[in-house]
Amino acid sequence: MLDLAQLQSEFQSYLIGHKNSTTFTTRIINDAKVGVNRRLAIYFDAYRLRIIEALATAYPKLKALLGDDLFNRIAREYIDDFPSTYQNMRWVGGNMREHLLYSIPEHPIAAEMAVFEWSLSLAFDAEDVAELRLQDLAEIPLEHWNALQLKFQPAIQIVRLRWNIIPIWKALDADEAPPALLQDSIYTSWLIWRRDFSSQFRSMGEMEAIALHMAMTGATFEEVCESLEGQEAETTAEEAMTIAAQYMAGWLQCGMIVSFTLLN
Repeated sequence: MLDLAQLQSEFQSYLIGHKNSTTFTTRIINDAKVGVNRRLAIYFDAYRLRIIEALATAYPKLKALLGDDLFNRIAREYIDDFPSTYQNMRWVGGNMREHLLYSIPEHPIAAEMAVFEWSLSLAFDAEDVAELRLQDLAEIPLEHWNALQLKFQPAIQIVRLRWNIIPIWKALDADEAPPALLQDSIYTSWLIWRRDFSSQFRSMGEMEAIALHMAMTGATFEEVCESLEGQEAETTAEEAMTIAAQYMAGWLQCGMIVSFTLLN
């Protein structure tokens, strides 16, 4: 007798892309009213429609930007190229950027829109943590600040965009006609985080992006200051410290910092 687990595995294999496999189709009892292939096609197509719906939910502005026909075509190709390995439908769209880069290289803005939308969703779904208060940092003696190491909320994402993704996203979000596509000569870093159950975002200068990356990867306040001092020859140690403190105050005000450690 055929093992139930084996039967389920064969059915799953059929659904995720091996439609032409005869192994599973031979397990199905034929029906005079509806043939085996047609009956199985109902499940095969229903699975894909559900995945396409999940991708459209994850990438609503990408879908609006590309249009229904192109988005649906790309989504079907995506399902074949990146069969889901997750039990949770939430994560099925995680490879969309990579797929867009080679499936429609003539539309590079699509990959950037996918990166931005996915990052927004990651920020929204991240673990909820308590924010550090200003008075907590104010209690640290000045002589200990060089050893200060910060811990940030898990919602934080940093994306680098070259196209005018943000104005386009905002227009589509407001059901307005998006502006013409524009590509900048340089990339701009965008900071994404969550505050009060809402994803927030703003642009960052390169110095702040470097400082934040260092701080998030465990650099001390002193190390961040030294890095800022080295970014521009005319930046003095005192100026670098002031800049780093201003960045930190902004991160704290936005609720991005959750705790700190004083390294020995």
